[in-house]
Amino acid sequence: MSLQSVECEIGAGETNKWPARSETSRFESRSANDLRRVVRVGFLGYGRVGQAVAAVAEKRRGRLLAANLDLRCVDALVRNPRKVRTGPRVRLSTDAACVVGSGVDVIVEVLGGLDPARHLVEAALDAGIPVVSANKTLVAAAGAELRALASRRRTAFAFDAAVLAGVPFLGSLSRRPLVAEADEIAGVLNGTSNFILSEMAHGASFESALTAAIDRGYAEPDSSADISGLDAAQKLSVLLQLGGCPAVPTADVPSAALTILDPRDLTAARRLGGAIKPIAFASVHGGGRAWVGPAFVPEDDPLSRINGVENGLRLTGVNGHAVMFAGPGAGPEVTAVTILDDIVEIFTGGLSASFAHTDRPDRAALRFDEPPDGGWFVRTGGGIDLQPAHVAEFFAARGVPFLHLVSEHGDLVGLTTPAAWPAVQEATEALRAIGAHTIAIPVLGGQGE
Repeated sequence: MSLQSVECEIGAGETNKWPARSETSRFESRSANDLRRVVRVGFLGYGRVGQAVAAVAEKRRGRLLAANLDLRCVDALVRNPRKVRTGPRVRLSTDAACVVGSGVDVIVEVLGGLDPARHLVEAALDAGIPVVSANKTLVAAAGAELRALASRRRTAFAFDAAVLAGVPFLGSLSRRPLVAEADEIAGVLNGTSNFILSEMAHGASFESALTAAIDRGYAEPDSSADISGLDAAQKLSVLLQLGGCPAVPTADVPSAALTILDPRDLTAARRLGGAIKPIAFASVHGGGRAWVGPAFVPEDDPLSRINGVENGLRLTGVNGHAVMFAGPGAGPEVTAVTILDDIVEIFTGGLSASFAHTDRPDRAALRFDEPPDGGWFVRTGGGIDLQPAHVAEFFAARGVPFLHLVSEHGDLVGLTTPAAWPAVQEATEALRAIGAHTIAIPVLGGQGE
């Protein structure tokens, strides 16, 4: 997509022409005591989230005016201008220059993915235009570079909506480096996967739970990023950046998909005093440890009670004190509210520069490519006649003793004492070699007790 100046294609027959951005046109005096700033909003992408931003801006216009902002959603870059859209009408174009170069005061990036979003956001920031993004893929892969560019151009790159948009907190963390510099991060960061496991805990199959999530609008028809853990891994990478770590390649983070589970696993977890949740975890200890995927959460941990499409996050600092964030999972309207609040902060002085970020040299070598040492939830069986005593002896001989081992519909399910991942891998792979279907997922908190 070229950034050269060309005539914009007008969507839906519109012929409106918006004035170019100028210092004198940004303020309109309604009365002697009422000076409001006119803020023209351009969009990179105008799908469900972009249209929700424009709709909420219209719906909450009075509230925004009370904040002395007159928001006008004017231009949007789209792939197909003829696609049916139900949101407020804006000028549509397939050429980026018609948005980035149109005189808008702020860009809302909701394209998703890395390219062409990265190139377009760079162009906007380089031109001194602030950018608000909900794109976790972009922030995870290029957040540090984009923040640095925004800082050099004395503009803002805000991304509060990229992680737990329903619980806006990234902006606060970015301005509170001691809180953000957590030694440990643990959370339920994906509402779709949490809904699926909540349904499976009540006996639903994975397939029916996924169908219910799609039918209720909690999931897209292609939910592979949610199910595989990619979405949560990208959010975890963003959180680690705020904690002073360099960008973490999400492909390196150990992960497991929801599809390894059976409803019996969630039933067995309750018998063992906990719940299975889709957990994103990272610790700076041991050279950097991480996990994204199903994990056993003891019932006394608040994260075990995060259900449905809710999200929850716990940051544990160097002093051992924990800060907890929890709230609804993101949807288009929830995300839109957070995006609009970022815009308000930018233009009212609450966010006058890019989100703060400082790399810590002592964290530069952390890799986050191994799961944490700790307890493990293990299930084995799958039609193979295995005796509890033999399985317990088998694991103990490899340095992975069980604390509890129960029978669940012909399978054996248990919690181990703390053990290193290589020992757990050796034991599970040996059982798989004799035909036993075996899974092992971490115990959050590590002790398995």
